[in-house]
Amino acid sequence: MVQPPFEAMEQRDRAMQKLRDLTWNCFMWASGLVVVFSVIAAVTLPGQSQNTANTNPSSDTSNSSASTFTDDGQLQPPADGSFQQGGGSPPRVVSGGSH
Repeated sequence: MVQPPFEAMEQRDRAMQKLRDLTWNCFMWASGLVVVFSVIAAVTLPGQSQNTANTNPSSDTSNSSASTFTDDGQLQPPADGSFQQGGGSPPRVVSGGSH
């Protein structure tokens, strides 16, 4: 049995409205979950503290970015020879986590 065109249009409009409502609800739920997980991550994961002691920048020996590059932009090795030699055992692969 063929429906009259008017009823078919109304049925299509109702279906489109349901789809719009479903899409909007999914968007709102997803946004809410992003907010919840962001808050949980911000609270549980450690970060930098705002109450760190101020150090004198002139005595900071780790800030050697000025001597890292030459005038032509080439990288230079550290002046104090602070390359660390590899040694010991190679890293182990552990299933399901790290050691």
